[in-house]
Amino acid sequence: MYFIINCLILKSKIYGEYDKLVTLYSYEFGKIKVVVPSAKKNTAKLSYATEPLTKSELIIYTNNITLIAKVTGARIIENNTGIKVDFEKTIYALYTIEVIDKFTTFNFENNKKYILISRVWEILCICKYPKRVLMAFILRFLKLSGYNFYEYLKNNNVKIDKIIKENIKKLLNCSGNDIDYIFDESEDRKIWYYIDIYLSNYIKCFSLDMFLKKKY
Repeated sequence: MYFIINCLILKSKIYGEYDKLVTLYSYEFGKIKVVVPSAKKNTAKLSYATEPLTKSELIIYTNNITLIAKVTGARIIENNTGIKVDFEKTIYALYTIEVIDKFTTFNFENNKKYILISRVWEILCICKYPKRVLMAFILRFLKLSGYNFYEYLKNNNVKIDKIIKENIKKLLNCSGNDIDYIFDESEDRKIWYYIDIYLSNYIKCFSLDMFLKKKY
């Protein structure tokens, strides 16, 4: 059966001699894997549409969506150039992918997650403070995944300043248009401290942690 899906490309790697194995988050099926035939060839039309951090429309063929589908057609909806030409923003965008991958199972549809991921990449393209966008994404994505940030802090007797707590609420409720202006830049480091503690409770180490700790 053929399906037309809207998707966000998360990861890709060489699969065989010329093919690519791509992990993506689709509006229709959630996180799935697909094979892109001949995508490693320089002339491949499907290659650009299946690069990480790209929003694309794919035509896939499969008899069972829980198995690896085959991509037969593709077009780019949004290339997210604003992220890809900026090294710092690319790092933060890749961090969103790590969070998505760690806290999402395969073949579990969640339209709200798809919309959130798409929106966050869109905001990262134009924002002034990408780390703040990352923090807002993590808090919202964890909530959609059934994790309770405040409950964890309470159960582990983690003391948190009232102002920081209010700023965390602002991150959870702000729109993408005002995220650069909701509080002073100096507050980002304080909030990140608590988010980092929370994530380390579930994930031993992100591959991007070293870069973030060196820079911040």
